[in-house]
Amino acid sequence: MNNKEILEVKELLSSPKKIIITAHKNPDGDAIGSSLALYHYLIKNGHQVQVIMPNDYPDFLKWVPGNETVLKYESDQEVCDQHIRDADIIFTLDYNHLSRTGNMETILTEVDPIFIMIDHHQQPDSYPKYTYSDVSMCSTCQMIFHFIEYLGDLDQIDKDIASCIYLGIMTDT
Repeated sequence: MNNKEILEVKELLSSPKKIIITAHKNPDGDAIGSSLALYHYLIKNGHQVQVIMPNDYPDFLKWVPGNETVLKYESDQEVCDQHIRDADIIFTLDYNHLSRTGNMETILTEVDPIFIMIDHHQQPDSYPKYTYSDVSMCSTCQMIFHFIEYLGDLDQIDKDIASCIYLGIMTDT
């Protein structure tokens, strides 16, 4: 993201929005950690936020703060579709193409919110309005830390956000 885009995203997030956060199918520690770190940050800033994973993930990742709020598309498609349809913004984290969301791809291609991609994989697709892509980063969680920093909010990182960021950095490096 360049400085102009960071300012636009900061302005976009300056008033309460309905926000969805998604990650790739078969989510790993980086997908879960980055999604929940961003979830906690956005909740602190007055947004309505729902994390939706394409499917379930291993029990050893379910200790992370906010895990109990995550919806799984595979087991609750109707509810997830409604959340997605109602969204003002959809953050797509830790994947570079909508096809990596499995069955969620269909609904994600049918809606027209503002898409924001934060990802460290090569060859990001062009669907998002805003893309923060950096293949030199060890994890999307590291990028979430920098995203919060770019928005001028490092002081908002608390134990829950830090724990989520740590999960992704630890498991993706």
